[in-house]
Order: sequence, then C-alpha cells, then structure tokens
Amino acid sequence: MLDPDWRQGFRRRRNRTAAIGRLLHRRYSRLFWTLHSTWALISGGIVLVLAHNRYGFLPWVVVFLTLTWASTLFFSRFAAPGGSERVRFARGFVSYLTRVMYQETLFFLLPFYFYSTTFPSWNSSYVVVLAALAVLSCFDAFFGQLLRTNRWFALAFFGFVTYSALQFFLPLVLHVPIHNGAYLAAGVSFFASLPLAYSAADLRQPRRKVAIFVALVGIIAVLKVGRALIPPVPLRLASLSFATGIDRATLRLENEIPEDDVVPASRLREGHLIVRATIFSPGRLPVRIQVRLARDGVVLHSSRMLDLVAHSSGFRVWDSLRIGPRGLAPGRYRAEVWTGEGQLVGRGEIRVVADPGPAATPRR
Repeated sequence: MLDPDWRQGFRRRRNRTAAIGRLLHRRYSRLFWTLHSTWALISGGIVLVLAHNRYGFLPWVVVFLTLTWASTLFFSRFAAPGGSERVRFARGFVSYLTRVMYQETLFFLLPFYFYSTTFPSWNSSYVVVLAALAVLSCFDAFFGQLLRTNRWFALAFFGFVTYSALQFFLPLVLHVPIHNGAYLAAGVSFFASLPLAYSAADLRQPRRKVAIFVALVGIIAVLKVGRALIPPVPLRLASLSFATGIDRATLRLENEIPEDDVVPASRLREGHLIVRATIFSPGRLPVRIQVRLARDGVVLHSSRMLDLVAHSSGFRVWDSLRIGPRGLAPGRYRAEVWTGEGQLVGRGEIRVVADPGPAATPRR
C-alpha cells in the first residue's frame, strides 16, 4: 500500500504545479496564442505549397472531418456540461484539435479550388471566401471563441468546410458527374450538421421535421441556381489555344495564334477560327462540356454538349467559328469552356484589329 504521507505530498506537488500552470496561463496566454496564430499562418502556407497535386491526401481530410464531427458530438451531447477537470481538459484539447483540423483542411483545399477558378468570374468569390476562412482559422483566440459561443457560426463553418471537401472528394471516389457529387456533398454535410444542432428529442418533433425538409429543399435550390458560383473542382483548364486549322485525327493545331495575341484581320480572311482546350482531371470522371465563342461579349457560336469520360491524363475539346468572305470583324474574341451544369471551367481570348490603311503619299 502507498504511504499516506507520500500521497499527500503528491497531491501538494500536483496542486502546486497546477497553480503555477494557471498563473502562467493568466500572464502569458495572450502571447502564446499570438505566437501560435503566427505559426498557424506559416504552417498553413507550408500546407498550401505541399498540397499542390497531392490528391492522395484527400481521403485523410475526410477522415479528419469525420473524427472532428464524432468528437464534437460526443462532448456536446454525451459529456456532462460541467464535468470533471479531466473532462474539461479533454473538451479544451478537442476544441484545439478542431481548430487545427479546420485550418489545415482549408489550406489543403485552397490550391485545388484556386486552380479550378477562373479570375475574374463569378466562381472566384468561392475561393475568396475559402481563403478568408482559412486565414480566420489561424487567429486561435478569436476563432476559438466564435466556435464556442456562436453555435450557428460553428455549424455554418463545419457545413461549409465539409461541403467543400466532399464535393471535391465524392466525384473522384464514386465516379459521378461533379454536379451529382455537389448534391451528395450538400446532403451529407446537412445531415451531419443536424445532430450538432439539435438533440434526438428535437429531431423527432413534427415541426422540426418540416423545417428540416424545407431547409434541405432550399439548399438544393440554391445549388441549382448558384452553380456558376462554385468552381468545377476537380476539373481545371490546363491550356486554351486558337488557330486557323486543325488536324481532326491528332488535334494538332495549324497556324496557332497565341492567347492574348493581337491579330490583324487580314490573317483571318476565310476558313475557320479554331479553339482547342486541354482540361485536366485527376481521375476517371464523366463530364459534359460545351465551348462558346463570343465577340465583345456577344455569343456567336456554341458547340453541342459533349458527353465525355475524363481520365487521369486529361482530355481535349475543340470547336470552330466559320469565317465569312468578309473575314472577322475587329473585336475581342473570347472562347469559354463550360460544364453542362453551368460551371465555367476556363476562358481565353485574342484581339482582332483592322488592317492599317495604306500609307499616305507625301506631297511635294
């Protein structure tokens, strides 16, 4: 048996150590969290660089989100509100891990969304919000307080991060079109958020069920109407080229025109203006693609909708605009690649200018 004097001595040393810890926490907690926030920004930048084309790490992001959901649910529903000192420590530690997980997940997702975004366009707003939340997650004290004190902010944050990860992950795993993956991701994120927001008794109430159904329908409608605001991850435009001819067997361009080039109208008198787009996909993925050609914002031609199966080496699509006998009118000619569900994959343009007139003969 343990000596009572030894046990009392152990308790005194433990209490003294705890008192010193509380004193250090009161004096230096602000400095600690400031330094930790700085380190969080630095480590987030490191993750941002290392995440480039690291698609193999994506399943781990989903695993971390699942563990965070399970731990948050446990401590919010099954652990006593007050609890012992150990429970309070465990709750604080899980809260810290949750913040770290959110930070690393957001910085991991950022490059993939960035490469799938067209700047400037409507879908650039999504990656701006993603970047703003990633930076916010690095300010530990403020971010942690928001998660603890504002339940609706915590739920919205969890739902947005989970949705962003799943709409990227599910199409690659299930080999479904990206718009189907977006609806599945929204459904999973929504139903995963419900246990964090309501107890089992609340979820059984008829009025609550009606409200949940209406909210789900609203989310689906927002996704349907607002598809243009979401980047088409995991697709991204690798290159877009213009030319005056193309070999239809090999898709090799003839008389290629560099993007953003200024082209005299005399170079495009008759024949076709060809546009070829190379689109990257990290895996097998069914896609619907359309190419649109416009002059000064007015659509001149849209290709038929192409149903393709993308693979890991990417795919190419092309279309052409017939040039009449008078040639192409001067203006900005823009080619845009869209998914069948209304998401902009990328764009490119050239500028056609009028031929300079004959030089004036100097008078004598």
